[in-house]
Amino acid sequence: MTKVGVVGAGTMGAGIAQIAALGGFPTVVYELDSRALERGLEQLRAALRRGAERRRWKEQDAIDALGRISSDTIIEAVRDCDIVIEAAPEDLDLKRNLFERLASVCGASTVLATNTSSLSVTAIAAAVPDPERIVGMHFFNPPALMELVEVVAGDESGEPALELTTEVARGMGRTPIRARDSVGFVANRCVRPFFLESLRMLGEGVAPHDEIDRIVRLGAGMRMGPFELMDLIGIDVNFTVAKSFWEQSFGEPRWRPTPIHERMVASGRLGRKTGRGFYVYDHR
Repeated sequence: MTKVGVVGAGTMGAGIAQIAALGGFPTVVYELDSRALERGLEQLRAALRRGAERRRWKEQDAIDALGRISSDTIIEAVRDCDIVIEAAPEDLDLKRNLFERLASVCGASTVLATNTSSLSVTAIAAAVPDPERIVGMHFFNPPALMELVEVVAGDESGEPALELTTEVARGMGRTPIRARDSVGFVANRCVRPFFLESLRMLGEGVAPHDEIDRIVRLGAGMRMGPFELMDLIGIDVNFTVAKSFWEQSFGEPRWRPTPIHERMVASGRLGRKTGRGFYVYDHR
């Protein structure tokens, strides 16, 4: 049985651990911060409970999944995993440092996968002596509801690592697609103009944010408008991706971030997770 390690117990890390355990994989969650680890595990437990209540899976499935999950605050906990999925913030230096540590701890056959949504897999792999085992494994938020996983090949990613990553994604009940290591891969490359043009329209006073959302839902048949979706993803996360597109494309005008994004982040209005973004949320 393939053993899965997850690095990071934030929203994405907890969600990835949840679907790994539901898929039958023994799963280890590593998070350096003990309080963040407990928050992530509580989020995971609550999500499994809600899923059973809504009949997405059986109550026994949720109980069995919890039994497959272990956790620790030391990185050696993922030593004997077959694949380790990193779900850390979108910071290249942070990820490089983390992968360097993982490579020194894990066996030579362990596949090291990054959940980056915008950074170069090839650049992340530069810190590892054997980059053929580094791949991208990009999940979408929330992982339990979003079926797509982008399996991204860096310049030196080996086929065995890509095949195992694809197999694990299928085992989690996801639909894996192969993507090149290019700016934004496939899905984010498509959706980036959706966010940027909506922000430009808001900045130019074409329409207020709630009206843009309503028009997109009614006119395009989408479940969420761009501002609702940014609040769900996290405005800070969305802004980080926007800056990554801009920097990696060497200032390509169509990827230029907007000042609205920066002001929202500076003011702490990050969306649902802080109770206020483009909309106000009741956290009670």
